[in-house]
Amino acid sequence: MESAADADENEVAESEMPAVSIVVLATGTTETLDAHLSVLLTQNYEQPYEVIVVGVKGDLSTEDVIGKYSVDHKNLYSTYIPQRSLFISKQKLSVALGVKAAHNEWIVLLDAKDRPASSMWLRKMAAKMDKDTNLVLGYSNYDSEAKPYYRFDRLRNECYLLRKASRKTAYRTESGNFAFRRSEFLEQDGYLGNLQYVGGEYEFLINKFARTYGSRIAVSPEAFVIEDVPTKKAWLNRKLYLKSIRKDLERTSAARSLYVADLLFMYLNYIAIIAAAAYSGLTMNWILLGTSALTLILTITSRILSARKAYRKFEADLSLWTVVFYEFSIVFHKLSVILRYRMADKYDFTTHKL
Repeated sequence: MESAADADENEVAESEMPAVSIVVLATGTTETLDAHLSVLLTQNYEQPYEVIVVGVKGDLSTEDVIGKYSVDHKNLYSTYIPQRSLFISKQKLSVALGVKAAHNEWIVLLDAKDRPASSMWLRKMAAKMDKDTNLVLGYSNYDSEAKPYYRFDRLRNECYLLRKASRKTAYRTESGNFAFRRSEFLEQDGYLGNLQYVGGEYEFLINKFARTYGSRIAVSPEAFVIEDVPTKKAWLNRKLYLKSIRKDLERTSAARSLYVADLLFMYLNYIAIIAAAAYSGLTMNWILLGTSALTLILTITSRILSARKAYRKFEADLSLWTVVFYEFSIVFHKLSVILRYRMADKYDFTTHKL
């Protein structure tokens, strides 16, 4: 598990940080919006910034929350999507309307169920917004109350994706904690080319607008975002939606090659050790058996040490002793997603239903 830990340390001077628009997607998440708005509106950021909440028209509870905070915060704005949208998902329509309503070039995208880990979050994100950059990707993981495997899976995927973004060209993201340029979104027609998918509102933005060496990552703890505990259905749906859009994401083969190779060699290593141990036991070759046991111990130790580095960097409250078991289970979780996707009605993944 590689953490992309020290990939990008240079920061923009505080006086040169840009004005920022924070677009918050709030479709059916009134309670979390109420809980998280106060953190967004009290960021320690010296440059101008605005918070734009995109809700559903007629959602009185969302309007009440916005009304409550707008009294003391003149930088809070709102816009609304219709209750029913044709040929585009509510999330993508929300992003599009939020971008159009924004007054600043740099836009940070969040869901209402996401909350910054600190009041320095916006400053740490903006510190990466220089003139040569068009995307800034931050780290996000689930609340500590979420299932440990969910948090392990998110962390592992984020490590690969952040590494990819810091090395050359970003591929996609696991969360909404990222920034992009408003002008590029408008000039390149936003989601045009992938409107037919229900999911992918985050993935397609990164995949479409990523430029070679144009992405930076913000991985200091102050830049982290914490996502509310997902239900099992929500966690699984995210996997299924990713499965449905992956074929239309650019650079998929190159981006997944390291991930697949790491998994393959890890499993082959364990299979070879187990096979050698079994053979040595049957043939009573005690030297080979001892060598196999030592190799297994060294392999497990190396996996734990690698995970510990990532856990410390991203402040993951996960047991190191579960790493091996979680890594073993990855293939079974992926097989489960593949089977569920194949059995699912493909119209569930598209907005273009005939």
